[in-house]
Amino acid sequence: MLKIQYEDGNGTPVELVAPGKTIGHGVANDIVIDKDGVNGFHADIQVDGDVVSITDINTATGTMVNGEKISGPTTLRAGDVVTVQGIRLEIVEAAAPVGGRTLVLSGTTLLELGSDTWSLVADSGPEKGQVIPIMERLEIGRALDCDISILEPSLSRKHAELHLIGDDLVVMDLGSVNGTWVNAEKIDAEVKLKDGDVLQFDRIKFIVSSPT
Repeated sequence: MLKIQYEDGNGTPVELVAPGKTIGHGVANDIVIDKDGVNGFHADIQVDGDVVSITDINTATGTMVNGEKISGPTTLRAGDVVTVQGIRLEIVEAAAPVGGRTLVLSGTTLLELGSDTWSLVADSGPEKGQVIPIMERLEIGRALDCDISILEPSLSRKHAELHLIGDDLVVMDLGSVNGTWVNAEKIDAEVKLKDGDVLQFDRIKFIVSSPT
């Protein structure tokens, strides 16, 4: 779940839950910016399943995301910065409950394959440090029938796929809503991975480890 909060730490973070939240001048809004140039209802944040988007409500001064003035509905992700009349609001991931499981791995995935295979090392969540060996093909997503099921609402049911081609490990996004990221860059095609790459699905990160 995403939250929006003032970048300077003032105020209480607001969870972005359906149907959404509003930003504007006045207490009728969920996020209040009491400043000249801010409309009564300035921007609308909509939450539809896994998708969070923001729309400027035809204001004179506009709404910016990551330094760019938006002209229509714009998807928000953790790390984005929304600016309204110089006031910066950051989008952050709500902390997962302590001790809660993030990953569910199939029995096949947990087979001990030794050090002569590609693997992923969990780099976030309660499972940080867990080593996941890569078989010929692994499906990743929110659905429990995936080889690696990641219990995060921001992931698509079938999010991405890893597969071995000869000695190479390749990742492919399966048309997910929020995308697959390698070394902080969103991929739009198959990408060949290398040792030490950071593979990311929303806030969940893995370090790629090549065979030794």
